[in-house]
Amino acid sequence: MEGAGFHSAEVWGENADRFFPDAEAITRWIDQPSLVPFIACVAEQDKTSFREFVVRRMIEETKQADGRCFETFRRINLLARK
Repeated sequence: MEGAGFHSAEVWGENADRFFPDAEAITRWIDQPSLVPFIACVAEQDKTSFREFVVRRMIEETKQADGRCFETFRRINLLARK
């Protein structure tokens, strides 16, 4: 950060795990904002199948016995002044 002209840099981790009430709720989260940076790089003819694959796998990996979906979130936060 100092090399880019910033000072007083602080970095900290954050545990932001989250339960989604159902598969529909996690699908909305996947669509916006999770897929946005990736879908732009996928060829137009592949966008639908790419999205469907990601949604299906996320639900498979996160669905709990009670129907909710649990996603582990780890954030790295950075605060600096210029």
